[in-house]
Parts: sequence; structure tokens; C-alpha cells
Amino acid sequence: MASYKGIKFAKGYNRPFDEFKKEFENTHVFKSIPSKEREAELKKAHKIATKNVKLSNSNKKSGKADTTKDK
Repeated sequence: MASYKGIKFAKGYNRPFDEFKKEFENTHVFKSIPSKEREAELKKAHKIATKNVKLSNSNKKSGKADTTKDK
């Protein structure tokens, strides 16, 4: 399970950055960061949260994990 400054992310977390930002930008962790630095920290946390999600080429834009099986 990935974590960032006390926030633990579910295994396989794969939401796009915009959704991640809406979900986490108002948590105590990010509210305490000055606004000029907050976006960069949100991007770092998003990278940590999604680093182990494997995406296929067709799903990279949507942020969805590839759930198809090889045939």
C-alpha cells in the first residue's frame, strides 16, 4: 500500500490527477502547504499513489487499469 505523509492509498489506485486533486486537496496534509507549493506536492502524491498501476496504451489517457486477459 502506497502512502504519502500519512495518507494511505488503496492498492491499484488509478484515478486521473484532476480527480485525485478534487479528492485530496482539502485534506489537512495539503491545506497546510502554501498554495504556491500545493500543486507540486499534489502531483508528487499522485505519482506515488498511481506508481504501481499498469496501464495499457489504449487506457493511458483515461487513467483506467488494463483488466483484459491475454488470450
